[in-house]
Amino acid sequence: MLLEGSFGPLAEKAQRAVDVVFMSSQKLVMVIEDFLNITRIELGKIKYEMAEVDLRKILEQVATEMRPTVEKHGLAFKLEIAAGDYRVTADAGKISQVFANLIDNAIKYTNQGEVKVALAKVGEKTRLSVSDTGVGIDEETKAKLFQKYTRAYNASKTNIGGTGLGLYVAKQLVEAHGGKIWAESD
Repeated sequence: MLLEGSFGPLAEKAQRAVDVVFMSSQKLVMVIEDFLNITRIELGKIKYEMAEVDLRKILEQVATEMRPTVEKHGLAFKLEIAAGDYRVTADAGKISQVFANLIDNAIKYTNQGEVKVALAKVGEKTRLSVSDTGVGIDEETKAKLFQKYTRAYNASKTNIGGTGLGLYVAKQLVEAHGGKIWAESD
């Protein structure tokens, strides 16, 4: 409400402080959601609310929410959505979390350059690609990247605060929707 101006305009210094608090709380929400989902997944109690959703709209919403974080890190943010029908049967909240986890991961491990998110049709399938100009992933790490608590050997050089859970959760959620997830790196 403060950011939206519900209580009147904020001084520039106060605005910056509220922005930091807001971004920190958003990160905390993602970590908590990851922990809750891991527990639900492992207990076999995760529930999916499947309905027809538009992946374009979900991605646009997530991109809008993530853009300030990308820009705060001094990175360019590109969103490319090819023409096409992106309606699928999925759990909108879970897919939103996957998109957010992938974009957040790209931000965490990119010191300069850009984060690019693309949505495209590949035959009858839909592909979301998140690419960045970050530190990259060696072959050894790539092989175990989607396992629980896995982080690259050099991850702490770029991002001290990662839990190694975001990609694990993303993989579980994507596969539960009948999709595939993988990483490529130069």
